[in-house]
Parts: sequence; C-alpha cells; structure tokens
Amino acid sequence: MENYELKRFIKEIIMEFHDTGIPDFYKRDVKIPKFKKINKIITVVGPRRAGKTYLLYQIMNEKMKVGKDITDFLYINFENERISDIRKEQLNYILEGYNELYPDKKPILFFDEIQNIRGWDKFIRRLQEQRYTVYITGSNSNLLSREIATSLRGRAYSIELFPLSFKEFLVFRGVKLKENWEYGKLQHKVKKMFDDYVRLSGFPEIVLENRLGIIDDYFKTIFYRDIIERYNIKNRDLMDLLMKYIIKNYSQEFSMNKFHNFAKSLNYKSSTSVIHSYVGMLKEVYFLDLITPRHKGKKELSYSKKNYVMDHAFINYYVPDKDIGRMLENIVYLELRRREKMINYYKNGFECDFITSNKSIQVTYTLNQDNYDREVKGILEASKMFKHSNEIITYDTEDTIKIGGREIQVLPVWKWLLK
Repeated sequence: MENYELKRFIKEIIMEFHDTGIPDFYKRDVKIPKFKKINKIITVVGPRRAGKTYLLYQIMNEKMKVGKDITDFLYINFENERISDIRKEQLNYILEGYNELYPDKKPILFFDEIQNIRGWDKFIRRLQEQRYTVYITGSNSNLLSREIATSLRGRAYSIELFPLSFKEFLVFRGVKLKENWEYGKLQHKVKKMFDDYVRLSGFPEIVLENRLGIIDDYFKTIFYRDIIERYNIKNRDLMDLLMKYIIKNYSQEFSMNKFHNFAKSLNYKSSTSVIHSYVGMLKEVYFLDLITPRHKGKKELSYSKKNYVMDHAFINYYVPDKDIGRMLENIVYLELRRREKMINYYKNGFECDFITSNKSIQVTYTLNQDNYDREVKGILEASKMFKHSNEIITYDTEDTIKIGGREIQVLPVWKWLLK
C-alpha cells in the first residue's frame, strides 16, 4: 500500500470514530490503575470475546467525565481491512495522520488487535518513551501476559478481563441492587437471575443475545485460530479430544497420565510430553485453569491438579448430564480468580475445594446426611492446617455451624458472589 493512500485511510478511520462517538456499553467491574509518576503501557488481556474492546470504550468514557474530548483519543482497530496490510515502518503514519487533523493535540492512544503487525512492540515502546499514554488489547492468542512482559520489558501493566461475574450479569440484565436487597422482594429476582446465569454463560454476547449456541463458534475460533494456527499443531484430533475431555471433567482432578491412557485406548497418537505441552497452550489462551494442592508448610504440590474451564457456557453446551455441584464449584473458582492472587485446594484424606490467603472454602450443592461429614471434616482439616476462616458455599442454604471450637459460615452461592 502506498504511503499517501495509507495516510488517507488512517484519517478516515480516526474521523469515523470521532464522528460516531463511543458506542453504548455496559460498565464492567474492573479497576483501571492510575500511575502518577511513571508512564505504564496498559494492556488488556483475557479470554477471547470477554469484552476487551468495550473496556477501552469504558476507559475513554471515564476520561471524558473529567474533561477530555473524544478528539483527544486516537483509536485504531488493526483488523480494519483498510489498514490490515500496514507494515511496521508505516506505523508512524498513524500519528502523522492524527497530527494533520489536530495539529495542537497530543492524543491518548488506544490500539486494538495491534499484534497483527510485526514489530508492534518496538513502535509501542517508542511511543511510551515519548510520554504518550497507551492502551492496547489483542487477541489472547497473540497478546498474552507472558509475551507482553517479554516484548515490552517491564513497561506494561496488564489488566485481566474475564467473562461476566454474576454481579456484572445482573447489570447486563438491568437489575440494580439496593442496600439490604437480600431482605426484600428483590432477593427472589436475584435468585432467578442466578439460575439464568448458571444455565447460560458469562460471555457478554451470549448473555445479550440469550443464545448459548454461540459458544460453539467460540470453541471453534479458539481451536483453529488460537491453538492450531498459532502453535502449528499437527495432531488436531488429539487436541480436540483433550479440549472436550477438559470440559467434560470440569471441577475435577486432571491427570496427564490418565488422559494419555484414555487417548491411547481410543487409538489416538499420544504422549505425556505432548499432552503436557497442549495443556500449557490451553492455559495460555485462557481456555482452562489448573490449581495445585497445598499441604503442610503451605507448599504447593505440582503433581496433582484440579481443572476448571474459563466459562461455564462450555459445560452447558457440551456436557448433557451436568453435575450442578461441580458447576457451582467452577463458577466459584472463576469468581475467586477475579478476587485472589493465590488459589489452591487441600487434600489429605479429606478434601477442601479452595484455599486462599485467608479462607478455606468448600462448595457443595446442598448439605445433607450423605455429605455432611465429608464436607465439614474437609474444611475443618484445612482450617486447622492454615488457621483460616471457613465458608461452605451451597445453592441456597444459609447457616452458621459451630464445631470443635471453630465456626463455619454457610452461604448461598448467589449471595456469596455478590459480597
């Protein structure tokens, strides 16, 4: 593409955004850091289709509330077909085009899907050195936290954006929580909304369209674009089998050897080293997460892991006979992932589902005669080991259990998620 033609397209794209304005968006419950003395490149990473572009719009909107004008923003989506062929040596025309439109302004930069351009990292580093404020997002298949740390050499601050929490789901459904909502009629609406959340998803598009089937498109995009193309995977059948296996075995221990033997029994070409590599890829693109157990001395044991998928829509669509208790556990894990830096589980005769820095948490659909001893003893074992406060999260039970000089709070999951 000729330089003069490229600059004309860039000006068109800039003006189109300024004329159209910021699209309508639902506010996400995400903290955007403010750095006063240092200039950090803010990067937004997370699962595909979690709403990263709309978070950029939210950031712009917040800046407009304190005096910025939309013309102060230079927003470029590098998937726009008019500039999809731009080369790294032509990236300077973006600023040149803006400066010709607004000679007296220094823009705040918002770059979407910039990873499509080779050499993008050097361009961004130079902008940071010139004291520009820069926000970037990208498909998680090419713009991952680890790669950002390498490419931008400590100059970036990453924000992880996940599918909607239950609190955000309520916002998308137009439910506003008032003070003491749990004691009035609104409680019944919240409980119904939670059932909708469980049967559907946290992905914004699926929630807005109320169409679970969209998750199949997401699965295929992750499979082909984020995994097969990016990592040049030859054994596609094994990767497909692994992804479906992970979904089916949500909220359970995952064994590389067990899956290897399972794949071999179906005549798939497999090895534990390949499976280990494939699992790492799936974790990098935010398809799954694995947690390890913690034992005495607060050590993590890496040989045994529990598996959680990064949105329960995959479970709803691909697993016909769902275990609601395990589904709740997967949802609780994702909420803990938003709140906590460290999450493990405990297993030593009895099991406790989650160990955080200050809590032992057990998740079960209901407490009854069949599971009471197992659930309570598991959390008591963990709390004695780590001297934590204790919570048992159920579908709809609220109680306080006092046993052995310890207290266990029993909470409904829909109320816990909104704490």
